[in-house]
Amino acid sequence: MSYYKKYSTKAHGTRWETWTVLDNVLDRTNKRIHKKGFSTKKEAQQWVSKKQFEFHKQGYIAKNSIHFKDLYEKWIEEDYNFRVRESTLAKTEDIFRLHILPSLGKERIEDISVEDCTKIVRRWCSAFKQYRRFRTYTIAVFKFGIRMELINRNPMSKTSIPKNKALTDTKKDCFYGKKELQQFLKCAKDYGDPQVFTFFQLLAFSGMRKGEALALKWQDIDFKESTININKTLSKGLNGKLDDKQPPKTESSNRSFCLDKETIRCLHKWKILQAERLLKVQKNANSKGQLVFSGTRNQLFQPSVPDHWNRSICSKYKLRRIKIHGFRHTFCTLAIAAGNSITSISKKLGHSNLSVTESVYLHESKERDIQEADQFAKYMDK
Repeated sequence: MSYYKKYSTKAHGTRWETWTVLDNVLDRTNKRIHKKGFSTKKEAQQWVSKKQFEFHKQGYIAKNSIHFKDLYEKWIEEDYNFRVRESTLAKTEDIFRLHILPSLGKERIEDISVEDCTKIVRRWCSAFKQYRRFRTYTIAVFKFGIRMELINRNPMSKTSIPKNKALTDTKKDCFYGKKELQQFLKCAKDYGDPQVFTFFQLLAFSGMRKGEALALKWQDIDFKESTININKTLSKGLNGKLDDKQPPKTESSNRSFCLDKETIRCLHKWKILQAERLLKVQKNANSKGQLVFSGTRNQLFQPSVPDHWNRSICSKYKLRRIKIHGFRHTFCTLAIAAGNSITSISKKLGHSNLSVTESVYLHESKERDIQEADQFAKYMDK
């Protein structure tokens, strides 16, 4: 609603002033705008029309009050929250809290330039391997603001993506070769905790994801048929709440496949030992829904626990450490070297198509490289 009033001045004679009320769509408050000094009512009406047009185009934003943090919170609440799982939402909020908001949170939208964003991306690049994700999330917030007509530009989208060679993983850093895996599993066994050894044995010989293993229950394993059924994953939601009933990462991640005899034997042995452990704390290991891997009070493990096991083993025995997800890479690489078909490997990994397996996880092992070189040499000697 707009109001117009005629008044008189000694210097300029008759003049017009106007008031108009616009809704601030970002903080849901009303903003009253006033201007005076118009020569005619029509001139005042044209000014109001212009302000209303600007409002409908990009919203009314008080220059000194709107910050990137405000836009981020609106994006989380009204858009992102409805498109992702709770576990993904929790991870994204952590990324903003730890890395993005400290750089941009207090900045006014109008004051954020392409140059500022470029410096921030370079700083992220020099310190974090996930800097591309930080940039992508920031772009998404600006895009939301444009889509909601709150802003009209996206300075982060105009930044280039630098390549930090110092932080780029080499293929060797991602996975173990055959001998390295054998050495790690031997040390994991000597480590003294059969649960820890069984966990890494299962990851290395199945290609399972960490969350899938931590959510695994004994009822998911058929010892008679030597098969395992993957139908859930452990996730960490808001406020650190653990959920072991979350569906796997994708539809194709719901899968069932055979395990080798040695891994089945390790699992069976651990099941017996686990029952003995839990009996001491008056827990029934034979109850329905019993976890394969659980804490001293039979509770779910935090997702970080396997990383602590991994670090402890590698530190104690002076081994080169790969990340937990690297055991998935290791399985794929060595399975190819052993002659397994890419179709079989892709099914075990739970990929929707073979191209994902080939582009992300398929690495040539040193052992296979040497083998093929020898085969060529033998051929040439004939």
